Amino acid sequence: MTTTFIVIWIAILVFDAVLMGTLTWMTRAPRFARYRIPPPGENRMPRLRRLINTNLNNLMALCIFAAFLYHFGARLLEPGWPGVTRLLGETLGVLLLYDLAYYAYHRALHHPKLMRFVHGVHHHVRFPTAAESNYLHPAEQIGALVMLLGAIALLGPISAASFLAIFFIYSTVNIVVHSNLVFPHPALRLFNFWSVRHDIHHRQVRHNYASIFPFWDQAFGTFK
Repeated sequence: MTTTFIVIWIAILVFDAVLMGTLTWMTRAPRFARYRIPPPGENRMPRLRRLINTNLNNLMALCIFAAFLYHFGARLLEPGWPGVTRLLGETLGVLLLYDLAYYAYHRALHHPKLMRFVHGVHHHVRFPTAAESNYLHPAEQIGALVMLLGAIALLGPISAASFLAIFFIYSTVNIVVHSNLVFPHPALRLFNFWSVRHDIHHRQVRHNYASIFPFWDQAFGTFK
């Protein structure tokens, strides 16, 4: 990987950390109370336990991405600027394939047995904030990353720029959907859409399984 690639990747990680911290602070600050989605109830898990789980999952995710780049980066990622058309096509193609696979995966995780032992860990946080976006059973985290990196492998090689765009959208959307905040500014309509749809999922677990694109839920009758 080039120095430029590493610098941009680190910049994305820093941006996401700042975004996560800012959104979490906003959900707790009285001055932003009017922007919060009303909480469905008290969180079941102690704060320390949530902190340990999320930090370990974040570390594991970084290790998986780093291992992928080390072992497969030269084969699956092409250096240089790909052009706008290819950048958009590769980014959209990988994310669409990933989100379809994630829809099926997420819906399957709501089977009673898997819900109890795997995905139920995430739903124990009844009022998630951005800081708890990665409060997961490790097996769920690994499965999601395998699908994302598998989509890159199936459609690759892609440009390194497309990989960075995919990583940015994947990581940032996961933070936004757990923000539990809505803002009246029209420029934030997409932010609000993701946040509200996922809040509905946490309240009514039979809806809104897709992570990024709503039409998978619309196509299979689970959109709300």
